[in-house]
Amino acid sequence: MPHPIPADWRSAVRSILKRGDMRNILLRKDARKDWQDMFPDQGYDYQILDALATPLTDSSLMGNLKPNMNEPGTTYEFIFQHESRSVYAKINLLPGNKIVIIYSAHRPLKGNTL
Repeated sequence: MPHPIPADWRSAVRSILKRGDMRNILLRKDARKDWQDMFPDQGYDYQILDALATPLTDSSLMGNLKPNMNEPGTTYEFIFQHESRSVYAKINLLPGNKIVIIYSAHRPLKGNTL
């Protein structure tokens, strides 16, 4: 069951995404492709980063902790609205709070539920 995503996680991830330094952001190929399939006019990395950063300002953003990822860190999944469409995202904040991995950015596969 979704619960509010902690402010410290949201803030750290948003800060990294807004800086846009791709040395600190691992954007999985599938996430990039899925995003471009949903939003063909948004093919630049900065566009997906901005879109993912926007919902992280919302203190009521709900999501699920995903503790069993291959990489260390704290991973959350959440659904947000972008250009009137629902988007499912899964992002990992690695230990040290300096690097994120974007695993997913696609239409929700289970409706608007996590």
